[in-house]
Amino acid sequence: MARICALAISSEIVATAALGRDGVIFLSPDDLSVQHANAVATKLLSKVAVGLKAGTALKQFLALLSREASFSDSDGVEAVRKALQQIGKPGVHDLPSFNVGDVRINWHKADGPSGLTALLLHDVTRSEGLARNLSDHKFFIQHLIDVLPIPIYVKNIEGVINRCNTAFADLFGRKLEAVLGRKSADVAPAMLDAIMNSKEKPLLLSESNIRDEITFEQEDGTPRAAIFAASTLKAPSGAIGGTIGSLIDITSLKKAEAEVAGAAARLTDILQKAPIGVGISDRATGNFLFFNQTFVELLGIEVNSSTLDLPDDIASPTDASLPLTDATDSILLSERYREKSLFEMDAMGELHDVELRIRPTGAKEARWLRTSLEPLPFEGREAVLWWVADITKQKMASRELQNKANNDELTGLANRARFMQKLNHCESVLRGTETPAAVFLLDLDGFKQVNDTLGHAAGDWVLVETARRLVRVGRRADEVARLGGDEFTMVFVNKGRAAEMTKIAGDILKAMAEPYVWEGKTCPIGASIGISVFDGGFCDMSEQLRRADKAMYQAKLAGKGQYIVYDGAMDVDLNDD
Repeated sequence: MARICALAISSEIVATAALGRDGVIFLSPDDLSVQHANAVATKLLSKVAVGLKAGTALKQFLALLSREASFSDSDGVEAVRKALQQIGKPGVHDLPSFNVGDVRINWHKADGPSGLTALLLHDVTRSEGLARNLSDHKFFIQHLIDVLPIPIYVKNIEGVINRCNTAFADLFGRKLEAVLGRKSADVAPAMLDAIMNSKEKPLLLSESNIRDEITFEQEDGTPRAAIFAASTLKAPSGAIGGTIGSLIDITSLKKAEAEVAGAAARLTDILQKAPIGVGISDRATGNFLFFNQTFVELLGIEVNSSTLDLPDDIASPTDASLPLTDATDSILLSERYREKSLFEMDAMGELHDVELRIRPTGAKEARWLRTSLEPLPFEGREAVLWWVADITKQKMASRELQNKANNDELTGLANRARFMQKLNHCESVLRGTETPAAVFLLDLDGFKQVNDTLGHAAGDWVLVETARRLVRVGRRADEVARLGGDEFTMVFVNKGRAAEMTKIAGDILKAMAEPYVWEGKTCPIGASIGISVFDGGFCDMSEQLRRADKAMYQAKLAGKGQYIVYDGAMDVDLNDD
């Protein structure tokens, strides 16, 4: 049996093989046995690593490979036979490619150093993937440039436009093919080309980018504006290869901004002359950023207009930095109510018809205002828009109407409607309690005689004077009212029981006994009072008023000028039928 001896391979050859990116297997020139396999080859052929040991016969290695690998062109046996034939020939020969798992390997035979035969293995899976990704990437970039509506161009380091999209060509009124391959000086207006070149120059010296708003003129002198952006473009080697940039025409936008600014100025002028107050405050600090003259007058804001170069009739800032005033929205809302109002404004989107009562600085009387709040962006910050109207006259008119509806026009006391509302309220409060209460009903004695002898003017004076005395003496009453004619009533809640009520009634009679003198003539006036005293457990107020009326009638029958407290016996006659 022949003995196979492994050759000694120099350390320089082994080191060289170790540096290679591809797999390397060295075979002896005599019997083609494996002499050395570098790390790459061992990793690629890990499934047949036993066949890569030094001294392993080539046929044994190929037999293992045929079982573990799948060959592209033929089955394993045929592929190994072809490989064995090619390896035995002198020179360089490609060997049948194969896959080991997911890795695809191309390999070939070559003459190695020191007479060795070399098998070189190359992993094409990764390189093919990279090539495919690169191709997809180039296609994607190309497609992206073509479909973007933003004008985009790519220049090489000599300034030649070697790629751009239709939007860029359209910017200069040219076809795409008339722009590609030409310098920007041949395409763009001279002024624009000079601006672009000056801004691109630093990008060709070091990696950077730029974005700026530029203005230029077309060849016919038409002014234009654009947003110019560009970045350094690097070649695969890492060297600077040119620039990639975009040029967005904003001429129409600038014109629109000018028109909006003009409209804003006109709107400001309108707001200055508006009859309703308009103010804008900073959301965070409450400082006013804008207000018109009406707003100033309604709230009594002091404005240092002497520091401004503004017309006399304008008292609101157009520049938030102007030191016009230290006024904040605290002149409208307290801190606690401000937080509540802003919260409700956020929840509803706006807050309408908030009524406020304020007294402006230096004003003699308070003023009623109706205001609305809306969130508003203003000068790059969150702000609040205030609409303020003076509703003092409406408020006073409403109050006057309410007084007429609830008060007796002659005496100013509560009228019958208001008194009945008061009784209903007392009934709700008293029901089910042991709280003492009382209802007084007072009818003047001698009133008809005064009207008949001295006239209705005297009668009216008597009614007014009676109301004054009742209010003075019955100041502890919860309500004093004139029910009509010469009939008055009072209600007391939790002011005492029968003893306290009779004392008050006595004080009233004493006050009524004081002379009524009208225009030097004495009016013979007295009063009869009926009183119903009860606990809250029985608080049918209509019934209590009826009982007071019954007691007052008994006082009249008893000779007038006195009071009587209701007693159940007074109702006996109602059942005598």
